[in-house]
Amino acid sequence: MSETAHTVDPFLLLQDIERRCELNAEGLPRLDMVEQKWVGVGFRIGADKLIAPMDEVKEILDLPKFTNVPGVKSWVVGVANVRGNLLPIMDLRGFMLGEDIKQRRKGRVIVINYKGFNTGLVVEEVYGMRHFMAKDESQNLPVMHEKITPFVEKVFIQDSESWPVFSFRKMAQDERFAQASL
Repeated sequence: MSETAHTVDPFLLLQDIERRCELNAEGLPRLDMVEQKWVGVGFRIGADKLIAPMDEVKEILDLPKFTNVPGVKSWVVGVANVRGNLLPIMDLRGFMLGEDIKQRRKGRVIVINYKGFNTGLVVEEVYGMRHFMAKDESQNLPVMHEKITPFVEKVFIQDSESWPVFSFRKMAQDERFAQASL
């Protein structure tokens, strides 16, 4: 067998491939061109659509079976066993607005962690994750229930719809939240 007259050096071939790749490569986006994203979980309290920062939400559950707790405020739904851990469950509408969710069984539970303790908050509806660009942020709060306003600092506007940012941390620091017993 005769060798072909064109023996290619593998190292030179790799160098040629690298050179051609570099000529046609796209550069990475510059840091000043990258838009910052904000992610949250949308939910509803009464008539108000709100969004909570993703880092304040641990998980979302269907309302688990729970045990009533005597001697507590009406907005304390009870205590549930979730994967071997006790989870106190509160009616967020009852706490915030003073009127319990009418069809609580159809509600969803947003689990928050505050100072190492998990708490489930029943809300009427969960809209899932929402993504916003930093440019969508506004300080012009829409009209909402006056008892919700103290826990909202900003709003995102997307497709001409307002999403006020509700702080579960701020709510959990409210003295009324810590005093669930009668």
